[in-house]
Amino acid sequence: MLMTHPWRKKTRLWLAGLACLLLVGCSTRVIYYWLDVAIVWQLDDYFSLSSSQKKLLDNEVKGLMSWHRQQELPRYAKDLDALAKAVASPMTPAQVSRHLAATQQSLTRTLANTIPRAVRLARTLTDAQVNTFMKDRLARQQEREDDFAKDPKEKVLRESTEKMNKRLVFWIGEVKPAQAPLVARWVEWQYEMMPPWIEYQRVWIGELDQLLRERASPDFEQRLTKLLAQGDGLMDGRFTGYTEQSRQRTVNWLSELSQSLDIKQRAHLYSLLKGYVGDFEKMTRGQ
Repeated sequence: MLMTHPWRKKTRLWLAGLACLLLVGCSTRVIYYWLDVAIVWQLDDYFSLSSSQKKLLDNEVKGLMSWHRQQELPRYAKDLDALAKAVASPMTPAQVSRHLAATQQSLTRTLANTIPRAVRLARTLTDAQVNTFMKDRLARQQEREDDFAKDPKEKVLRESTEKMNKRLVFWIGEVKPAQAPLVARWVEWQYEMMPPWIEYQRVWIGELDQLLRERASPDFEQRLTKLLAQGDGLMDGRFTGYTEQSRQRTVNWLSELSQSLDIKQRAHLYSLLKGYVGDFEKMTRGQ
């Protein structure tokens, strides 16, 4: 499973449903058109919002979704169409890197549109709401740390392998025996990254806690932007090296996976991507 950096994760909550449909094959358009409702429900669950806060959030989410539908969905369709054509043949690391860069650019644009909206909502939060939210975040972080500490490595690797194989089956139809070493290498890398990743998450959550308690400060938006967009600069930049290493490994691994695909797997992936292209094009037209 690819690690999701928290500074991105917390600003793309609205993409949760979209990620779900890409991973488990849910109805693209149905989930997308329900995202605004899902976001409001989720944030209300986090903060127990007042009626005025819900109204503000509803307006902000509708604005975000409208922008995304008009500006980003056409790009999604174009980028996925290009990717579908690329996967028809074995992809080099340079090709993979270009397509990952397109995804990062989309996240950056979405972040830029989301942060001012998040700031407007954050400034309305009470101390009690912030305390409740952070208590839950810290508890979840502690649970992750405890689970990783107590679970034997063999158990973690076995469960991670099962999850990775399930995802690959969705994307390429089946996992061939010859591809098992690729999966094993990916899972081992993820396990290797967990200790520094857990340490980083703890530091990042602490920074978020402090920032939310200073949400009335004039530079709140600037500091929030830096935390979300450049969060790997924490810990004196130590984690920056880990993220770059992880990205390069991912690029090389995806290239190797692409080169290992047979005709049937390649056709399955191509068909899946083209289906999403069609869905995004229809959603762009409001269908």
